[in-house]
Amino acid sequence: MPWIFRRQEKLSGHARLIIALNALYSIAEALCSVFVGVYFYINSHNINTVFFHYTVLYLTTPFAFVFAGWLTRKRDRSFLFRAGLVLHALYYAALLFLRDSSPEYAGMLGGLLGITWGFFWAGNNTYQYDFSSGNGGREFFLGMISAVSAGAKILAPLMSGLIISFAPVPQQGYEIIFVVALMLYSVAITFSFKIPASPKSGSFPLKQALFPPRAHRDWRILMLAGISLAGSFHIFHFLLALIMYFEIGNEAAVGGYVSFQGLVTVTVSYLVGRYVVPQSRKRFMFWGVLVLVAAGLIVFWETTVWTLLIFGFLRSISLPLYGIPDTAVRFEVMESMMKEPGDRIAYLCAWESPLAVGRLIAMASLFVLYHLYGGVGLRVMLLLLCLIRLATYALMCRISIIRNPALSPSAGDTCPPQL
Repeated sequence: MPWIFRRQEKLSGHARLIIALNALYSIAEALCSVFVGVYFYINSHNINTVFFHYTVLYLTTPFAFVFAGWLTRKRDRSFLFRAGLVLHALYYAALLFLRDSSPEYAGMLGGLLGITWGFFWAGNNTYQYDFSSGNGGREFFLGMISAVSAGAKILAPLMSGLIISFAPVPQQGYEIIFVVALMLYSVAITFSFKIPASPKSGSFPLKQALFPPRAHRDWRILMLAGISLAGSFHIFHFLLALIMYFEIGNEAAVGGYVSFQGLVTVTVSYLVGRYVVPQSRKRFMFWGVLVLVAAGLIVFWETTVWTLLIFGFLRSISLPLYGIPDTAVRFEVMESMMKEPGDRIAYLCAWESPLAVGRLIAMASLFVLYHLYGGVGLRVMLLLLCLIRLATYALMCRISIIRNPALSPSAGDTCPPQL
């Protein structure tokens, strides 16, 4: 068969280490991050506190990203990655120290997490780019990263939810999962020293990456698509957990809901990573969009525990169907514009700018809709976040390697990759 079935892929030791570190990070985040919004809400009884925390987070992240990228002129990617892990540990340590007074510092904590995201993802995205480059293994490596991330969500959120629900008081349960996250981050930090150092970037052409010339049409389209992509991706992370908590009022149910989604996503991620190739990217992305829109229509029609479960199931299928080929396309477009390897940091940082705009627009819309229409506003927001993916897909279809897969650097590759 020409391109439908992929053979057994091989990963280098360093690639496996990056996947293992991503697994540790994902487990720690799966234990805690989905409950952070709920944690702020139950300690403040004010949803505006949650909105404020995430707004500051999304506002801070792009500036931290750019600063982290600028540092690569003097530091290598492992420094950014490790600093991000350390800052994640500090964030949960701060939640432990502040306890039920955390909502009073929601803005400061959001800023700290924004800096954390900037450093960690500047380093981690660089690793994902570097270890998925060449040899036709981009989709497979990205599929494995997506699979371990989703795999962490199979048991970790459910365990956290049960710990919180069965603790003598919820605060003790939250403290237990924050401590476990700190331990996991400590292990990840230790093993991160095994990552080989990389050459310093030297160049940092941020202006060119942020404001590309007309000749770089594909990158201009990607930047525009990033605005709608962020709105239909990142806001789901805490919004779904809050809605499920409002419906049931139980952290165990929230954890079970996220674990259920993780089980679906890990299976689909592995399959997509193995079978998607440049010639099939558009088809996978189309089905990803279609499934997400169907999910949005269902939950808008009626928001109950059952429709939320259906929504979570369909969204978990959509996430890797769209996300894996989308990321592969973005990396290949970046490759086509870089004059030297060090330029990749600037383009990865520039990519964060449209994401930040999309997140902030989505947060402002969520704030307005909730305060105008209450719970109905949340349902409307879920539908809009799903429908906006249609705009993202329409823009992506205008990119040259999507319209003509033969232009993709890995279009004719049939050999097993050595990453």
